[in-house]
Amino acid sequence: MTNPEEERFALANDLRLACQRIARRVRFASTSKVAPHQFSVLAHLHHGGAQTPGQLAALDRVSAPSMTRTVNCLEADGLVARVPHPGDGRQVLVELTAAGLAIITRTIASRDTWMAAHLEGLDDDQLSLLRKAADLLLEVSNG
Repeated sequence: MTNPEEERFALANDLRLACQRIARRVRFASTSKVAPHQFSVLAHLHHGGAQTPGQLAALDRVSAPSMTRTVNCLEADGLVARVPHPGDGRQVLVELTAAGLAIITRTIASRDTWMAAHLEGLDDDQLSLLRKAADLLLEVSNG
C-alpha cells in the first residue's frame, strides 16, 4: 500500500519537471530576441499595462536595482519607455513601445505555434484531459 503523502510529493516532482521542461523547450524554440527576464517584464506590461519599476520588481520577485538595470536595457533597445506617473510626480511608469509590443506579439505567436504543433496527433480524450490539466495548473499557479 502506498503512502498518500509520498504519492502527492511524487506527483509534485513529476509536474514540476514536466512544466520546467516544456517551459524551457518553448522558450528556446521561440524567436524572441530578448532574454527571459526581459521578456517577463514585457509580458507584465502587455497584460497589466504601464507599471512602476517597483511594481515590476515585485511581480518578478527581484530587487529594485535589478529591475532598474532590466528596464534600462529594454529602454535602450526601444522596447519600453518611461513616462511621468500621472498621480505621483516622484515616480515614473514603464510602458511598452510599439517595438516592445511587436516582440511580445511575435514571441507569443511563435510559442503558441510550437505548443500547438506538439499537440497534433492527440485524440479528443487526450486534448480534453490536457484542457482540464491546463485549467488546474493555471489555478494552482495563481494560488
